[in-house]
Amino acid sequence: MASLKDVSKAAGVSPSTVSRVITGSRPVDEETRERVLEAIRTLDYRPNLLARGLRNKSRKSIGLMVPSILHETFANFIYFVEEACVSNGFTMLLGNTQTNAEAEERVLKNFIGMNVDGVIVSQVSDESAIVKSLNRLGIPVVGIDRAPDDEEADRVVVFNREAGEIAARYLYSMGHRQIACISGPETVSLSRERLDGFRSVLAEKGVDVQYVSGPDFEFETGISMVRKLLGQGYEFTAIWAQSDLLAIGAMQELARLGTRIPEDVSIMGMDGIQLGEMVRPTLTTVRQPFREICQHAVRLLLERIEHGPTKPTRIVVRPELIVRDSVCHK
Repeated sequence: MASLKDVSKAAGVSPSTVSRVITGSRPVDEETRERVLEAIRTLDYRPNLLARGLRNKSRKSIGLMVPSILHETFANFIYFVEEACVSNGFTMLLGNTQTNAEAEERVLKNFIGMNVDGVIVSQVSDESAIVKSLNRLGIPVVGIDRAPDDEEADRVVVFNREAGEIAARYLYSMGHRQIACISGPETVSLSRERLDGFRSVLAEKGVDVQYVSGPDFEFETGISMVRKLLGQGYEFTAIWAQSDLLAIGAMQELARLGTRIPEDVSIMGMDGIQLGEMVRPTLTTVRQPFREICQHAVRLLLERIEHGPTKPTRIVVRPELIVRDSVCHK
């Protein structure tokens, strides 16, 4: 197993410089930093930061990285992760990665500098290297929400394929045969999983799904994706949007065009955020249990902080259909 001295030798720097790069305790010029990180990758160096004395005494803090603090889905993750942290005597530090890979790296560097004991992360996309970076640095990590199955880390996710299946079965049971889907980014695995589940159920029933994918799960994207569907000339009696904000954006645009919801077009969402109960008609949705996800994630992370690394655990929680007023019989 490679040592700190092996890394310093390969990078041509002192062991203390390697320590500064790993911990972020003091600035290191970018060229040197990249040389050290390349040596760490090449040698597959996995420092035990606590055992090697490269970190201060535990500050009982956990970092949470989310793609957007403005999206109510991630606001739920923030609320319930902090709730679970506080109940276990830990402080939660928040990092907003703004759905941007470079911002994600900056947040990680800040967390390292603040000596967090572990990190819970919802990745920007499947291409994110953030979990691998944390593993390489020996910092415990748990993925939530946007957590691809191939990550070598603990992860807690909703059963996204089942969420799509639930939405498809419900819309079909309500008599809909012309059905569209507003999908999230194709670079995020949960978007693909939800769409696969949705399409597979309807394909078995002989229903072809027209879908469009957007760059994110935001309200404005729901508006633009409805315009795209209409621009393609596709006729639909129901839409499943892969987030409640997408669904509410779609509702607003259709209402602006004089479309009655649900009489002309039924709308269904995903997540179960509180805003879905505030709009009119209230939003039928597939709910993911935010508190349960966050409690599992914090528990797993605290176990890794206390006992060290072990074989990665994957916890899958079940989504739930919430029937309200935005879907009616066709």
